[in-house]
Amino acid sequence: MPTRRTGLVFDERYLGHDTGMQSTVIMRDGSFQLDPEPHPSSTYITQRIKQFLNGSGLTALMQSISARAATEDELATYHTREFIAGVRAHVEGGPIKGDWGEIESDTPLSHGSFDAATFAAGGAMNAVQAVMNGEVRNAYALLRPPGHHALSNRAMGFCIFNNAVIAAHYARNVYGLERIMIVDWDVHHGNGTQDAFYAEPGVLFVSLHQHNWYPKLSGELEQMGTGAGAGFTVNIPLPAGTGDRGYRAALEQLVVPIGLQYRPQLVIISAGQDANWLDPLAQMMLTRVGFRRMSELMLGLAEDVCEGRLVMLQEGGYSATYVPYCTVAAVEPLLGVDLGVVDLNAGTAEVDRSETIFTQETQDALETARKWHRNRWKI
Repeated sequence: MPTRRTGLVFDERYLGHDTGMQSTVIMRDGSFQLDPEPHPSSTYITQRIKQFLNGSGLTALMQSISARAATEDELATYHTREFIAGVRAHVEGGPIKGDWGEIESDTPLSHGSFDAATFAAGGAMNAVQAVMNGEVRNAYALLRPPGHHALSNRAMGFCIFNNAVIAAHYARNVYGLERIMIVDWDVHHGNGTQDAFYAEPGVLFVSLHQHNWYPKLSGELEQMGTGAGAGFTVNIPLPAGTGDRGYRAALEQLVVPIGLQYRPQLVIISAGQDANWLDPLAQMMLTRVGFRRMSELMLGLAEDVCEGRLVMLQEGGYSATYVPYCTVAAVEPLLGVDLGVVDLNAGTAEVDRSETIFTQETQDALETARKWHRNRWKI
């Protein structure tokens, strides 16, 4: 029996991925400077999440899982070797793009970014290893940088290497798994993860995201997979203002029923907490209660179909104030605890509205998604 129910992956090397500060205002003619503020994907947010885990007592209840550097062969299960070499060269002063691929301008890298990214991918694989070996029942990996936008030869959307894809390939190659379910609840569509498994039935990719937000036109309903993988990509685009009730309904009406039919041997969650109501890069109005409920529903699915084997990988989340609250709310169910953390905005009209809103637009979007995916699934 595992000594702890839940594992925790974190490595100080992740903080070496420094996205820098923003201070320049561009005008039609010239520019000027403001006091600098952190890039949206800031190391500061990762630090605050870890501090919240420590201060709440969760870290002490979890089994520490070490990270390691992913090897080139492991990264190359999805990424091209030319791209891997290009990223390594760029952090040493090399070009941002070339025949090897591209690092988009929205994804700043620092000297420590290559090591951070390889250790993030390695941490994701070690989380899978600990769960599959029975060392823990489930695991949460506080990774940096995130990964779900990364394509085989392109870093984009703050992502360098695709942690979820590499972890899924590891589970297949090392443990021979034939059915893995990746649920991506980050508010932005996981285009890289979709790309990696678009033609494969062995990985069911389910994404809940703000409709046509980022990347543009990515994650539309009609993007369902191709060839043998047709039907095994399930996109659930949601309107702005979906809130707690809408996300819960999406999981209850689509994600969980599809998962029960697919019966994965491992569940991986791309857990971006950027659908929260305070996030500057989204408009979805989730509270920490909503994230807790989503985690409970996914844990219940894993308990029903694969003996609770679930790995949660940190993706986005850009409110330094609120993301730690939402992340801890998602982690607590993995341990089966409720430590009584009070929402920092408890009792406000905004939180009450976010917990109770369930617009006709959201209900219509869910009904449209159900009709669309009934071509493949009984929902």
